[in-house]
Amino acid sequence: MGFVIALQIRIARTSQVFYWPVEHRVRGEQGKPGILHVKDGIADGRWLFLSSANLTEYAFTLNMKLGLLITGGSLPKQVEGHFDQMIQKRILVKL
Repeated sequence: MGFVIALQIRIARTSQVFYWPVEHRVRGEQGKPGILHVKDGIADGRWLFLSSANLTEYAFTLNMKLGLLITGGSLPKQVEGHFDQMIQKRILVKL
């Protein structure tokens, strides 16, 4: 458990977290807004972590989750650029 707490503190200190405000979301025919569930971490355009797993104690200790870490190549930079565009357009907002 100490590892999980330390990891969360370290991530919080060195990361920027963005969210998709409900007022910016497209709505379906019945008025329900879209949902963002992906967890994405990008470091220096060289490391990309993609997952739908929640970054919680249960996810690290009890639940079975799956994520993908990509190092190098063009994909980390492409995804970073995509998120940068959404931030510039204020689709995603800093938490």
